[in-house]
Amino acid sequence: MDAIRELGQLSVHDADWRGLAERRGNAFVTPEWFRCWFEHYGAAAEPLVPVLTGADGRLRGLLPLVLARSGRPRVCRIAGANLGDRFHPVCEPGDELAVAEAAGSALAARGKQWSAIALDHVEVERPWIPALAEATGVRLRTLKRTASGLPLIDLSRHDSWDGYLATRSRNTRQQVRRFERRAAKQHSMRLRRTEDRDELRSDMATFFDLHDRRRVVHGGSSLRTERSRAFHADFAAACLERGWLRLWFLEFDERPVASLYAWRLGDRYSYYNSGFDPDHSRLSPGLVLLSAAIRSALEEGATVFDFLLGEEGYKFRFAEREEQVSDVTLARALPHPAALLTSAEYAMRRVGRTLPEPARRRLGGLARGSLLRGRGR
Repeated sequence: MDAIRELGQLSVHDADWRGLAERRGNAFVTPEWFRCWFEHYGAAAEPLVPVLTGADGRLRGLLPLVLARSGRPRVCRIAGANLGDRFHPVCEPGDELAVAEAAGSALAARGKQWSAIALDHVEVERPWIPALAEATGVRLRTLKRTASGLPLIDLSRHDSWDGYLATRSRNTRQQVRRFERRAAKQHSMRLRRTEDRDELRSDMATFFDLHDRRRVVHGGSSLRTERSRAFHADFAAACLERGWLRLWFLEFDERPVASLYAWRLGDRYSYYNSGFDPDHSRLSPGLVLLSAAIRSALEEGATVFDFLLGEEGYKFRFAEREEQVSDVTLARALPHPAALLTSAEYAMRRVGRTLPEPARRRLGGLARGSLLRGRGR
């Protein structure tokens, strides 16, 4: 196994890479996510991607890492971690250990080029993480940050929307049904999903606008930068081409009042972000649209509806359980400048998610130069 250093050299593996990511249901580890991130955020980084192939030459697995081109300390981290929520080696389920061991050996061979490895949003109890540390051949220490939850619905337990809804609280059931009835009674109501590439640019602009409106009451939109929006516009186009995109709109009297941006890969339906027009908040259009998306996921045959990161209360009204991810830093010794740097970045990012817009901007200035800048949630 070797670590690929040139972006173009990875293209030979794209089809197998994409297939592995689809089977894991994870948009954040697709080649499309990796390449869109490089297009918009990768000027100061270069690939450092350990690739494991089988005896037939086909891709068995990889770890989508990038390395800062300059500066000290030089930290390896997963590409797109500033925008994504769940990461792991790209491989078949159960093959993570072998891929991590091979990746560690490849990274050990380039040990003078990096100071630490930052693994963002990983399930820390998975054995591939200590295997990666051990295989580097140096004495690594692990720093674990506070865990974050990814609420989800196990759709495989339900054969219909009504069956699922019956498992929610009485108050939730009543609100979902009441707001649907009120909206349909007071407006000509339509649900629409983006399926035409010619509509995508304007639909993404509408989504961003509705997201901004939703966030006004919370101090501004976290999808505020032109770069994060350009990234998602390009990634949404790639998702549409692959059949993954689930960009939904709820329209009242032919005007969009709520939007939901999600993906369906394999059996997993992942809800990334949303927006709504607060002028219609009395009808809870966001709740109506989220309910419709969960129903659509059931009808499509998805087995998981993943709300991804976020502690918003409405997610837990619908979720049945949650999975935990943490940020992990592997450094050669503690205290180590790289470990301290990534620890500070993690802390700033977590605090920043809860702050109003002006404070987030000031905090962002403290993290200039970091590959974790620009989280688009």
